[in-house]
Amino acid sequence: MKRTLIFLVVAAVIVLAAMPVVKTKLAEIRVNVPDVQRPPETITVSQNWTDQQRLQFHHTAQGTRLLPYPWFMALEQPCLSPFGCGLFHETSYLARFGFIPSKKDPAINPDGLPVGFAVDKDFVDPATKKPATVVGLTCAACHTGEVFYGKYAVQIDGGPAMIEVTEFQKALGLALGFTLKFPMSIGRYSRFEQRVLGPNPTAEQKQELRAGMEAYLKNGLAEKKAADAVHAYDNKAGFGRTDALTRIGNQVFAVDTGIEKNFAVSNAAVRFPQIWDASWFNWVQYNSSIADPLVRNIGEALGVRAAVKLNGPDAGKFENSINVRGLYAMEELLAGPAPFQGLTSPKWPSVLPALDQAKVTQGGALYRKHCQGCHLPPVPELLADLKGYGKPGASEPTYWWRNGVGNWFLQVTDIRIEDIGTDPHQAVDFRNRTADTGDLKLGVKSAAEGLNLVTHGIVDAYFDKDKDYFTPERRTQWAGGRDRKDPAVRDDLIYKARPLDGIWAVAPYLHNGCVPNLYLLLSPQSDRPKTFWTGSKQYDPGKVGYHTEQFPGASLFDTAKPGNANTGHEFKDGPLRNGVIGPLLSHDDRMAIIEYLKSL
Repeated sequence: MKRTLIFLVVAAVIVLAAMPVVKTKLAEIRVNVPDVQRPPETITVSQNWTDQQRLQFHHTAQGTRLLPYPWFMALEQPCLSPFGCGLFHETSYLARFGFIPSKKDPAINPDGLPVGFAVDKDFVDPATKKPATVVGLTCAACHTGEVFYGKYAVQIDGGPAMIEVTEFQKALGLALGFTLKFPMSIGRYSRFEQRVLGPNPTAEQKQELRAGMEAYLKNGLAEKKAADAVHAYDNKAGFGRTDALTRIGNQVFAVDTGIEKNFAVSNAAVRFPQIWDASWFNWVQYNSSIADPLVRNIGEALGVRAAVKLNGPDAGKFENSINVRGLYAMEELLAGPAPFQGLTSPKWPSVLPALDQAKVTQGGALYRKHCQGCHLPPVPELLADLKGYGKPGASEPTYWWRNGVGNWFLQVTDIRIEDIGTDPHQAVDFRNRTADTGDLKLGVKSAAEGLNLVTHGIVDAYFDKDKDYFTPERRTQWAGGRDRKDPAVRDDLIYKARPLDGIWAVAPYLHNGCVPNLYLLLSPQSDRPKTFWTGSKQYDPGKVGYHTEQFPGASLFDTAKPGNANTGHEFKDGPLRNGVIGPLLSHDDRMAIIEYLKSL
C-alpha cells in the first residue's frame, strides 16, 4: 500500500511538472481564432466601381503562391481530431481569420474562395522553371474592410481588413504538417491524396505528390527555423495589422537571397492602410517612403510570397513569378483615368444612424481650425484647386505637384516623427535596416536601396522582354505616370498625413492601430487604454471604431510592446510640441468633429 502511494505521488509530481511543457507544445499546434457569426445581410457602398470591377480587384492574380491550387482545395483544417475535420478552404473556416466571403465566378473565382484569394493558372516558379496552377493572396485580402452593425455587414473596398495573417500562416503550415506527419490521424493523407489525384492514381503520381509535399514542408520549416533563430516574429501583430516593410524585407533580403543573417526582427506592425486616393499621392506608405506604384505593388506581391530568384550565378536576371500585367490592371482600377476618379472613399451608409447636420457644420469649422493644416481640405476642394490650373488669372495649384513628364500628384503632408510624437518604429526600423546583396554582388545596401534595386530589376526585366511594345511613354503609363528620374524610394524619419475622406471606415487609428476609435484619437494620451482587444468587426457609430472587449480568439493589443506605443497626435492643453498637436477639446467639440469626419 505504501509503495503504491509513493508511486502515485511521484506520478502526480511528474504530471504536474510536465504540464507547462505540454501546455506550451499544445499551444504550438493549436490555432487560436474566433468563431464568427456573420450578420444575415451583406451590403456594399457606392465607391465608383461596378460589381465586375469589384470582383476583378478581389481575385486578379498577382503571381503570388500559397500552395498549388489542388493541394489547397484538398487540405483539411489542422484540428487535433484523429478522424479529421472540415476542409481548409471552407468559407466558414477562413472567416475565422477575418477573410470576407466572395461569390463564385466561372472565370475568375470558380470555387468561391474569399476576397483576396486568386487562382493563378500561369504561375512559373523561377527556381525550378516549372509551371503550376497555384492559389495566392492579392492586395484585396488586406485592403477590403467590413463593419458589422445590427443585421448588416457593410463591405468597404480599399479599406483595412480585419484579418489575422500570422495565425492564418500558422494554420496553413499545420494543415500541411498534419497531413504528412500527424501520427494520430486516421486516413488524413489518403483522403488528401485522393482529392488531389482522383480515384485511380499511378504509383508515379503518388510518389511525385508526396515528394512535392515533403519538399514544400521542409523548405517552410527551414525558413521558420531561420526566422525563429533571431526571434523575427515573436512580437505578434494580431488582427488588422502586419509589419509590411519588415516582412517584405525578410522575404526578399533573407529568403529569396538565401542569406539568413539578413532576417530582421519585426517590431513595427501597422494597421492595413486604406488605399483609395493613394494612386494620386506623391508618396505612399505611412512613413512616406515609396512613390512609384510599381515599386509599391511589386513589393506588396513579394511580401505575400511572389517568388524572385536572387541567388546563384543568374541572380542578376531577377527571374520572378510576379504577374506585372495583373498588378497594372489592379492599379488602373484603383487610380481611374484622372485624380480621384478610380476607387473613391466610402460614404456613410444609410444602414448606420443618420448624421446630425448641425453637428456636421459645427465640426467642419473645428476641422478647418485644428486638422486641415496637416490633413488638407476635403476632396472637392482639392480637385477644384487642380481644375483651376491653366485658366486665365489662375495661380499654381496649392496642394498639387507636377512631375517631369507633366502629371499631377497630391502633395501629402510629411511630419517629422519627433513632432507628431507617434510610435517611431516603422520609420526608424526602415531607415536603420541594411542587407547583404549576396550573389547580386552589390555589397551591403540599406532597405530603401535594396527595395528600389529589386523592384526596378523586376520591372526592367519585364519591360525589356518586349521593347517594341514598352516604349518610354508606355513605361511611364505602367508606372502610374511617374517620371523614372524622380526618387522612387526613400527612408526619411517622417510620417505622412493624408486626406481623411472615408476615415470612419478605417479603425483602429494612427499608423500602428494603437487608438481604438476617433473619440480617443481627439483626446490626450492619458485617456487612451493601455490594452484592448482586436478582431471584432462589431461597429460603434458614435465614437467610430470597433468593439474592443475580450472574446475567445481575439488579439490583445498591448501598448507597452515595441511598435505599439499610443503616444502622439494628442489634443491637450500645453505647448504644441512633442506630439501635442492641438488644445484640449471639449466632449461636444470632439463629437462635432467626428460627425463632420463621418460626412467626408
